[in-house]
Amino acid sequence: MDPIELEYESQDAIPEAFRPLYAEQNGKFVLTGVKGLKTQKDVDTVKEALRKEREDHAKARDALKPWGDLKADEVLAQLDRIKELEAAAGGKLDEAKLNELVEGRLAQKTGPLQRQIETLTGDKTKVEQERDALKSQLETRDRNDAVRAVATESKAHATAVPDIEMAASIMLEKDESGKLVTKAGIDGLTPGLDVKGWMKEMTKLRPHWWPESEGGGARGGGGGSGFAGNNPFSAEHWSLTEQGKVLQTQGREVADRLAKAAGTTVGGAKPAPKK
Repeated sequence: MDPIELEYESQDAIPEAFRPLYAEQNGKFVLTGVKGLKTQKDVDTVKEALRKEREDHAKARDALKPWGDLKADEVLAQLDRIKELEAAAGGKLDEAKLNELVEGRLAQKTGPLQRQIETLTGDKTKVEQERDALKSQLETRDRNDAVRAVATESKAHATAVPDIEMAASIMLEKDESGKLVTKAGIDGLTPGLDVKGWMKEMTKLRPHWWPESEGGGARGGGGGSGFAGNNPFSAEHWSLTEQGKVLQTQGREVADRLAKAAGTTVGGAKPAPKK
């Protein structure tokens, strides 16, 4: 036997044996003669009721969000307290006093939270400072390692290494790829050179970092004085301006060596031309 339907379009479509179980509703014949049977309409009604209940619950929950963790009994107690104050004041409330009371209560509630925020903020600042200090230490270590390696390779004085490291901290920086290069805007240096290129140019600016016989290459007209370039104390290249620059940028020791090599002294007379 074929299964029967919950509803039929016409009475003739209902199997004859089951017709007494159907009743006409809204132009259709619906199965109503079975006790406890739920029709599709019943199911739809329940679904709609559940949907409306969920929607109403969501609206109520959203409406209560601004009140946070406030407890109903505490709120009611405060409202009752306001009524007491009104009664005690004979209907004449002092707004300033009332505001003071409210602010005091709020401070009691928010004080612990504010202290916690301040503590967490202090901890965060401390962690950031420690992080930045460690980062700076690592960058200094990496830069000094790179500079010392090139200084050793170029046979610089061991005693000059601290000065070399200090100069590197001022004159070198990392480019976008993380490579150490010379900064722009430093007199006598070509911007963008790597550590080896920087060290090579420093043989002219800081020749005293190297032994006189080394110094990273030829010394020009310095006469073995450890100076790269023309000797401003010599008769051929005599220049008081350049002598002053040597004193200012390279120190008295280099200036004395240059003057001695030219046959004069710092502040002395211009030597006679060589024959």
